[in-house]
Amino acid sequence: MKRKMAMALAAVLVAGSLPATASAATFTDINEVSWASSTIQAVSDKGLINGYEDGTFRAKNNVTYSEAMVMIYNLMDKTGNLKASATNTLPMYQSVLNTYKIPTWSQSTVAYGLSAQILMAADLPKFTTNGVSNPATRQDVAVMFGRALSAKYDIYAGTGVKYNDVWRISDEAMPYVDLLTRLGVVSGDDNGNFNPTANITRAEMAVMMNKTYDLLTNELANTGEITEIVNHDGDYYDIDVKMDNGERQRISVSDKNISVYSKDGSREMPISSLSKGDKVSLVFDGLVITKIYLLNEEASAQAKYDVTGYIYSLKNNEVNFESENTGETAKYKIDDNCTYYLDGKKVTRKELENTINDNSDKYAYAGLMTRTENEKVNGKRQDVTYVTAMYVTIMDEYTHTGEVTDFSSSSVSYKMSGSNANKNAKFASDCKFYIGDKKSDVKDLEKLADSGTTYIKITVNKDGKATKIIMSEDKFQDTSTVNATYRVKGMTDDYIRVMEGGESVEYYFGSKKDVAFYKWSNKRFEEVDFDDAEEFYDKSDDDVYARIGFRDGKKVSSVYLAKEDDKEAAFGEAGATERKGTVEYIKNGKFKFKTSSTEYTLLNAYNVKTEDKNGNEITKYPLKIGSAVTESLTVLTRMANCDDVTLYAEIRANDRNEITRIDARLTAAEGKLVEYNKKDKELTLETPDGSQFKLKTVSNPKTDSDDYTAEDLETTGYRGSSVELEFNNDGEISKIIVTDSSYNSGTKRAKGVASLDGSKIKIDGKSYSWDSKTSVSSNSFSYSSKSTLETMISDPDVEVYVEATISDKDKVERINAKVKSAKGEFVEYDNGSVTIETDKKSWVFNTVSKNTLLKNCGLDDERDFEKKAGKNVTLEFNSDGLVEEF
Repeated sequence: MKRKMAMALAAVLVAGSLPATASAATFTDINEVSWASSTIQAVSDKGLINGYEDGTFRAKNNVTYSEAMVMIYNLMDKTGNLKASATNTLPMYQSVLNTYKIPTWSQSTVAYGLSAQILMAADLPKFTTNGVSNPATRQDVAVMFGRALSAKYDIYAGTGVKYNDVWRISDEAMPYVDLLTRLGVVSGDDNGNFNPTANITRAEMAVMMNKTYDLLTNELANTGEITEIVNHDGDYYDIDVKMDNGERQRISVSDKNISVYSKDGSREMPISSLSKGDKVSLVFDGLVITKIYLLNEEASAQAKYDVTGYIYSLKNNEVNFESENTGETAKYKIDDNCTYYLDGKKVTRKELENTINDNSDKYAYAGLMTRTENEKVNGKRQDVTYVTAMYVTIMDEYTHTGEVTDFSSSSVSYKMSGSNANKNAKFASDCKFYIGDKKSDVKDLEKLADSGTTYIKITVNKDGKATKIIMSEDKFQDTSTVNATYRVKGMTDDYIRVMEGGESVEYYFGSKKDVAFYKWSNKRFEEVDFDDAEEFYDKSDDDVYARIGFRDGKKVSSVYLAKEDDKEAAFGEAGATERKGTVEYIKNGKFKFKTSSTEYTLLNAYNVKTEDKNGNEITKYPLKIGSAVTESLTVLTRMANCDDVTLYAEIRANDRNEITRIDARLTAAEGKLVEYNKKDKELTLETPDGSQFKLKTVSNPKTDSDDYTAEDLETTGYRGSSVELEFNNDGEISKIIVTDSSYNSGTKRAKGVASLDGSKIKIDGKSYSWDSKTSVSSNSFSYSSKSTLETMISDPDVEVYVEATISDKDKVERINAKVKSAKGEFVEYDNGSVTIETDKKSWVFNTVSKNTLLKNCGLDDERDFEKKAGKNVTLEFNSDGLVEEF
């Protein structure tokens, strides 16, 4: 069952901060918040929060910003986590605190908050209005609390936050809500909402404070490294995690009881994608692990799977597959319990098949998780490989490497790297040719191919034609060198740990014998063995910095080390800092990220053309805006300061915090469509503040409806329409969603009990067609596919009420469903859901809170639900579509 919001930093009466309070044993009013009563007693016993002189706790009272800051200070003090350098700082901030009329009794703790960067100066106007203290909102308290914990725990972008009302959470609060959720300190209410702008109560704060106290006093780390993983035939996995605080977590998990997500939570992955050596973050609910975040940065999601390549067909319980590495094709059986993912979203087999069929002119790039069984086939025993999980991305192009076997003016034949598979590709009319990194023409490549053994890297489009050929006399290795310089945090026999983008990252050697180590000595790099390199780091009194080279699989191939004073001479730069994130603003030449308090200084000019000592033209201070047709500091500034676009940037800054490189791109935007030119792949957007941006698009941007295409958007009929834009990782517009135009001006609503009329849905006596992308939502259940909803509507034992949005073409675009009644054989109650089995299917429905359900059903204990197993029941649903009685 989802519990009520657990948010802490309890309110007014902090133990020791105000006199004459009541103890937990004498609280007379906590039964009115039975879900928090035991916790209120616990925090009182720990001396974290007290009651009032009249013996009450007043759990439903709001908490002010000043009270919240007092609670943070008290909690950090009680757990030994105060920053000594930030205490006794009241004189520094006395003037500004008086200006904003911060109450005298809380000024010393608010001053601590400012000094420890738990509070920012911009937060102070929220504290009071005309001298009266204001109640704090949930998201503002989450920001304050998250900043307090950020010294111990990693902060990420927060894009994986899953609350139903996530759209209401501010960009500033999102990373900290994500952190507190990952630590199990906060959770959603009974409807899965965070309620960010609601005021926080003393009871909610007590719950959150108690969880955080246990977290800090137990030194419970949330990140660690998988040291062992045992697969029990895919049914469940035993995982051993060495936590960063030295403790070990040994857990047994399956895809049914724990979800695995990518680092930012944007894609869900099967547990089978985890492997030894992975860096993970564990989400705790109390001492119970509920989620795992995979922190390793992979080139693609598919890279975590056993086999990668391209799907030719998916039918008859088989997948016809071409290996990415060998080019050879094979057929695999599909396991009955196979899990399917499409661009990070879990989908059904049918949904995946439809997507692949709808994109027959493109490539279905996939990662397959497999298991092998020895079975009898046609009377003979042989190994049969089954696919247990499949991750698919639809791509316009793919890239191979290989050895050239034949080259002409119109095509190339080559043997793929690592196999004997032979490939042939004709050149597209706009194919680009290179020898190494030098642009050439087809005749130069033909001449090089005739001179001896040569190798190519070839990019092939959806028509099977080559769009880019790179030829070399050397084999192509999947290698890269990190040109950034990183501060070293540690070295072991297995990896080197460095600071990257404000985070601690490990790069693994594979085998240290295969790594070349160098140290800067006597004005040059000297090759040394691992022991000498480790000693160079361990015995250095100064910080040590590194440049790292890689081979296949992201294993380290070389490490170059230099002390801080030698960094500029060794690596040609001084004090380089790497930072990335969403940009908050650019003002008066200052650049700031949303999740950092540091302001960086912009130079006066970027992309300055000059020459090196050999006379070669070079570009100093490069500036790139992947989304913009025109790249300039002016455009970057306008984007950074526009409320209706979200700008992401990766920067490098020197030791004076001056930005020497900027790589930026938009991740979201909305406004009016001024013009779209599909041929030139350009779209002009006007935002509500009057700014106009010329933006790059992919060749054929997607839309969210079959009623209009990218070509339609070029017409004058769509100019002036309100649009929302989605972007790919290169900053190009990948999707254009029209939110206000002639397309949906006639949108209708329909509601009533639903039934099926052949392939259509009937609502209130009228039949409607399904849209190919109909979205399904419901409080009653977690199913989101149209096919599942159709099955439910057709079940005579389930009555479904729907509210639908209907387009002008009488197609259902969006549908919200609520179950009114259901009957069947009771299977189980589990964590806020009831499972019943009808003649047609097993159904899982969401319920009201456990205590309310027990009371309504006349039961005393959760174990009483087990006694209902196998009995026929009729479920009754409340107005929100939740099971309230049976």
